[in-house]
Amino acid sequence: MTSLPQSSSSRHGTRHASPAVPVFPAGPPVPGLGRRGLLLGAGAAGTMLTAAACSGGQSVGGSDEVPAAASESFTAEYDGPDVTITFWNGFTGGDGPYMKQLVKEFTEKNPKITVKQSSLEWPDFYSKVVTATDAGSGPEVAAMHLDQLASFASRGTIVPLDNLAEALELTEEDFTPAVWQGGVFQGKRYGIPLDMFTVAQYWSTEALTAAGLETGPTTGEEFDSAIEALQSSGMENPFWVSPDNWQIFVSLLGQFGGSLYSEDLTTVAFGDDAGLKALTWMRDLVADGVSPSDATDLSTAFKNGSSAIIDELLWLINDIEDTTDGMDYGIGGFPTIGDSPGAFANSHNFTLTKQADADEDRGQAARVFIAWMSENSATWAGSGNIPARASARQDPTFTDSRQADLATEEVLDSFLFLQQVPGSREIAADSYQRAVSKAVLGDEEPEAALEAAVKTAQEMLDRNRDLYGF
Repeated sequence: MTSLPQSSSSRHGTRHASPAVPVFPAGPPVPGLGRRGLLLGAGAAGTMLTAAACSGGQSVGGSDEVPAAASESFTAEYDGPDVTITFWNGFTGGDGPYMKQLVKEFTEKNPKITVKQSSLEWPDFYSKVVTATDAGSGPEVAAMHLDQLASFASRGTIVPLDNLAEALELTEEDFTPAVWQGGVFQGKRYGIPLDMFTVAQYWSTEALTAAGLETGPTTGEEFDSAIEALQSSGMENPFWVSPDNWQIFVSLLGQFGGSLYSEDLTTVAFGDDAGLKALTWMRDLVADGVSPSDATDLSTAFKNGSSAIIDELLWLINDIEDTTDGMDYGIGGFPTIGDSPGAFANSHNFTLTKQADADEDRGQAARVFIAWMSENSATWAGSGNIPARASARQDPTFTDSRQADLATEEVLDSFLFLQQVPGSREIAADSYQRAVSKAVLGDEEPEAALEAAVKTAQEMLDRNRDLYGF
């Protein structure tokens, strides 16, 4: 099994979490995720959830009983007694200080609410949150990746936030349609999005200038021309692709008109012609010498000049700032290699655990916290992410950032979010992520790698559908 992807704090979920790509079916976001359904990451979380579902404690799906605090109408003000709530997240890297700053600002504005924040590495966070919450020792509020909501909602760890969204009159117009719809599973909202992050294209200004180029390629034809020009200028391997670049695979899968699952989530779909085109394109980069066969640390290669162009998540922005002496580089949307624009994207969401409503005051305070953090999330732009809230994207804190170049309507509309599939991370790790690794390394031909991956994924999907009832 591949390693659990890291997050924005540790590479955003690298290797690890909307309407222009026809393969992502339109219509209601249940059971999928609108027209932009995909899948994410590796997974201790999925395995842990399966074990929890088979053990004692609350049954999969949780209780149907709505706690008193959750059923009452919500107001964005807290006027109860002094209360302490616990907030868990995985922001342990460069994004950590920005979350701490947001929490500090919240407590200054809301002195009756003390927030005890715990930041764990994402694998530890996901493996602990279920058992801790079942035992009553977990958080009231948790930040989770969009693709994880279905797993933890099915387990009953997190509870619906429809009353909060309705009371605050939040709609997709306050965010983007895709990221807002993505927080819904089986007709109920489980997440309030904090941000969006995507796989972007980075290019070395120095290397491109030496090759007579002004900017990074935006189409397949421009990509081929740029590679030829860069190699002619003396750069042997101008674009690096690694065995764990699965975000490129899911981006290309969408661009070529494919999806990871069927709309009704009954069938694994990434082994079709679109998947083969996507994986073949990646393998050919290595076979043709565009990328070295043993590419691993793409960011270091990019920063030291071994490569001119890479596709990476947004954590790289702060990494370049922190580890180089003012490297001159550009950033843009993932290029359209296939038939339509499309780029892997994920989102950190605020969630409310079942533990919150064990106490009415804590439940109300937790909702006030989520509401305030969403509304005042412009500070979060410093983490390198794109704020999900439209108003925050208009704040100078964000518009002056490097990633603001990705917040155009065209790029945001190309974001491919992930279908809400309980246990999706363990499926991904044992199937298409493994296929990407084997094909890029040359251990298996793309067609054979995909065939084996689809077989494994279908078996796991069928098991999870029985287990979680979706």
